[in-house]
Order: sequence, then structure tokens, then C-alpha cells
Amino acid sequence: MNALQLILQTYLNKFSNTTKLINDTINNDCKQIIIIPSYCEPELEKTLNSLLDCEPTKFITEVIIVLNCALGDEEAKHFHQSQKKELEQKFNKHSKLNFYFILVDDLPPKHAGVGLARKIGMDEAIRRFNEINFDGLLVCFDGDCVVNKNYLIELEKYASAPETYNTICLHFEHDLTTEQDKTLNKGIIFYELFLRYYKESLSYCGFPYSFHTIGSSLAVKASIYCKAGGMNKRKAGEDFYFLTKVFPYGKIIELNTAVVYPSARISTRVPFGTGRAQQNFIEKQNEEYTTYAFKSFEDLKQFFATDLYDIEFDFDSFPQTLKHFLPEAILKNKLAEIKNNTSTKQQFQKRFFDWFDGFMILKFVHFVRDNYYPNASIAHELNVLLTKKSSSSTLISAKDQLIYLRKIQSQS
Repeated sequence: MNALQLILQTYLNKFSNTTKLINDTINNDCKQIIIIPSYCEPELEKTLNSLLDCEPTKFITEVIIVLNCALGDEEAKHFHQSQKKELEQKFNKHSKLNFYFILVDDLPPKHAGVGLARKIGMDEAIRRFNEINFDGLLVCFDGDCVVNKNYLIELEKYASAPETYNTICLHFEHDLTTEQDKTLNKGIIFYELFLRYYKESLSYCGFPYSFHTIGSSLAVKASIYCKAGGMNKRKAGEDFYFLTKVFPYGKIIELNTAVVYPSARISTRVPFGTGRAQQNFIEKQNEEYTTYAFKSFEDLKQFFATDLYDIEFDFDSFPQTLKHFLPEAILKNKLAEIKNNTSTKQQFQKRFFDWFDGFMILKFVHFVRDNYYPNASIAHELNVLLTKKSSSSTLISAKDQLIYLRKIQSQS
């Protein structure tokens, strides 16, 4: 057993709670596996067809579709049984694209959801790459999305060269042209604007992992997936928590030539995310769309700009929000601990942001929202951000703001 197989097999022995689910032998030329968790997805066929419509790849790509539901969910179980039978006939093996449908209809109700379904599919992908001793690419996707023509070949450039990357964040854009419901269309503009505003704010304050954390547009190398302990079982936010663990391994690629187009539909299955945001917008459409105050990120910028390697910094000079969130004794003890376990300033910085990570930042902005700076109009806060970052003129409409952010983030 070589080093890679040891990493993959150790993960499977320790963290995977399923046995082999696909009996077919994996092709030695397989470089990437796409994993799609699917729960009663009415447009799954459209999603799979968008993959077939991609430019053909040089190597083999597998697609694992995990048709999942909780034990006792008879309606979903029967839907998936019928869907599996129908789609297996339509999506048999193709020259470079192989589809596998896994039916999992007995998930524990406590854990049944996208996180566990994604984990089942990704663990199976690890099992398959282990068979051919290849550090392949695990691509997360969703059953209500479509992709651009270059999607597979752009991913394959990295998949066939594992040494060039650890994690890939793909460009995404909700389709603003096909949604007929004007309210849903408006809602998805605001939701995507919120995601892009948050990413730009993280970049502004100096956070080194200012990347999108979208489940349908992320990919990770097999060995890194295993080293990070694999996907979690969360029913929502599994992508954010997973990537928070993965980012510290470095080699993060923002792949803007492979584009995912997520659905703008309503969903109440999860407590947050796109579908829930759309449902909330429908219910509160007469209210102004708000977001975290930009002042929160200005306070973080001041904190991150401080030379924390010098334990003798002036704590009193920090913003009141930070001092309230992180008392002096706690901060200094933590910094001393980090310094004692590192030998260079660069190592210190990395370890600091392993601690003050994306989850800690989210806790901070929520704390500040609740105690200091209430949420404010996203249009206003975004224009404040844009003014700080550049000399661009103020953008009035949410759609114009979104188009602008899409442009600058796709060119970064």
C-alpha cells in the first residue's frame, strides 16, 4: 500500500459508514467523479443532459447520483425508484461519461439531508479512486443546476494534474433569463448579490480565504478530502463547514471558465441556502433586502492589519466590537499559544487564520449585527464597499450591482 492508498483507505476505515455501492470496475482512465445528491428533483434529467452537452473530455468522467430520502419517506422512495428506472435507461454508459444511480432510501431521519447524501457519494468516489490508486477530483454538483459547455474539460485540466491544486471553487451565476416569476427573479438577484457582497467584504478586510462556499460549485482532490475528514452530515451549510476545513491546505483555484447555473426555485427542505432565501423573500417581498453592515468588515480589517505577531500590541486601539467579542486575556492567551507553536511570522499568520476562520468571522458579524450594527440595505452597504475598494460610480439597481460583481469576480 503506497502513501496515497494509505490516506484513502485510512479515511474509509475511520469515517465512511457505507460499504461498496457500485459494483462496476472503475476505468483506469477516470480522472474526475461528479457527485449529485438528489431528493425528488423534477429537473434531474435536464441537469444530466447539460453534462452530456459539454465538450468531450480526453479522460473518463464518472457521475454518481445519490437518490436519497429518510427511512419512512414512502412518497420520495417511490419517486426515486421510478426515476432511477427511467433515467438508467436514458443515461447508459457514454464514450467518456459514465452515470451511476445509487438509491439510498433508509437514511436516519435525524441526519437525512444534503450533507449525508453528498458524503455517501463522495465516499464512494474515494473508494473508486482507491481501486486505481489515483488522486482524482471529486466534483460537487446539484440536481437542479446546469453547466456551460467548457465545464468538464476545464475541470479535467486540474483533474489530470493532481499536483496543481487542492480545492477548486467554480464560477456560478443564477439564470436571470428563464425564471418567469418576477418575484423569484428579483429574489435571486438579491440573494446572489448578498453572496457576492459577503465575498468582496471578506477580501476587503484581508481574510485569506475569501472564496465562495457553494455546494454545487466546489471540487476537491481525493487526498485532501480524506485529510480533512470528509464531508459532514449537516442538513444545510455542509458546503461552508466542509470548505472551512479544507481551505487551510492551500492550493485553492478559482476556476472561472467552468460555470454552474443554479436554480432560482423555492425550497423549504433546508433552514437556509438558496431555496430557503427565495421562500423568505416571497414571504417578505415588501420589506427592504438587508445584509450585514459593512462597518463590521471595516472593524475586522483594522484587526487583521495589526501586527499580532507582536504580542505587545495596543489592545485598546481595537474597535469596541472586537474587544467585546474577544476579551483581551482570551486573545493574548490564544496568540501566545499560536506563537509558541510556530517558528516564523508566516507560520504564525497561517495558524492564526486556521483559528480565526470563516466560521469565526461569521460568528463575529452575527455578534456585531445583534449588538452594534444592525443589518442595513444591501444596496447602500454594497455601494459603501465599492467606494472603499475603487473609484467606481455608485450603482443604483440591484441587477446592475450584481452584473458588476459578477464581472469583477469572474476576472479575479
